[in-house]
Amino acid sequence: MPNQSLRIGPRIAVAALLAMSSASCALDAPAPSRAGAVARGDNVILITVDGLRNEELFGGIDEQVLASVENSGIEYESESARVRAAYGGSSPELSRRALMPFFWTELVPRGVLLGNEKIGSHVRVTNRELFSAPGYIEILTGEPHHDVVSNDPIHYPYPSFMEYAKDALGLGYTEVATIGSWKGFATLSSSRPDLFFTNTGFEPVDPKYATERMHWLGEIQHDVMSLWPEGRSDAITFGMSVEYLRNLKPRVLYIAFGETDDWAHQRRYDRYLDYIHVFDSYLKRLWTLLQDMDEYRNQTTLIITTDHGRPHDPKEWVEHGAGPQYAGSEAIWIAIIGPRVPHRGEVAPAKPVTQSDVAATALEALGLDYREFNPRMGPPIAAAFGE
Repeated sequence: MPNQSLRIGPRIAVAALLAMSSASCALDAPAPSRAGAVARGDNVILITVDGLRNEELFGGIDEQVLASVENSGIEYESESARVRAAYGGSSPELSRRALMPFFWTELVPRGVLLGNEKIGSHVRVTNRELFSAPGYIEILTGEPHHDVVSNDPIHYPYPSFMEYAKDALGLGYTEVATIGSWKGFATLSSSRPDLFFTNTGFEPVDPKYATERMHWLGEIQHDVMSLWPEGRSDAITFGMSVEYLRNLKPRVLYIAFGETDDWAHQRRYDRYLDYIHVFDSYLKRLWTLLQDMDEYRNQTTLIITTDHGRPHDPKEWVEHGAGPQYAGSEAIWIAIIGPRVPHRGEVAPAKPVTQSDVAATALEALGLDYREFNPRMGPPIAAAFGE
């Protein structure tokens, strides 16, 4: 098992594909009225995918990793050949498009993507630990909290942008929601329990809110083997998210996936790449669903990011954390898509951005002034691309 301090609470595994679709976005949402009434901003859907490395997102297959069994963990040449045939290409641009076709051909051109250091865009984690819980708390609260030093699934006394938005906008219990594969996603997204809807880990859905399909997913989640026992398959999380969107129509939704980190820690580069391809299919179905719903089409901000990076080193890529051997763990990426986001695609050169800027970006999209929540938090990301 990997060192506990270096791995996310969820150890999730294999996917069984379900059905879903995605979102439009807004960065320059209407500013809140200083007279008191808050302007109606967009919906916000935040998606995190644990430890998806910049190398694969921006470059597709890393041939240095794939070059040896020691680095990749792939024992059979036939499997390496399969991976190259599926996700390879004569350039990094072609390989990344084969790995994540929907992301690169449909989502990125509709918004902005930051983090490709090779062309002058830098996104950094600012917490000291460079593993999961500190990363998620930084994303959700808008600043690093240096007392978060483990992946223990506990509530910290730091309100998230989600609970602030619920109060500021007068939203109901089901209008804000976290759905994730590890139970820690619920505790990190709010400072106190039961402030809004959560379904994480192997938790069943409360019968008051469960559709027939949600109930079925809650039953079969124990039958779908996951790579690690701390969390369920992302396929269940994805299915729950689809049903929740269709039936309860939240204003703020956080969907948290984890299998990228699981396969990486296991040093299974083939399955790590396969999962990234599956994640791309989730984005496609999420986008399609949102475009089919009047409540979300052309009025939804989609923010996609990760909690930490991974080492650049082709042998050490499986881990992450503080220390020179894990150099690269601080480098992440952020994508923002939507109707009022400029269609810039990969933005470079760009002003540096940090993980702490995600929360303010979400609040701005909701029509809220992030400074009224926490003046210490990072600013909205729009400044990085000249907005």
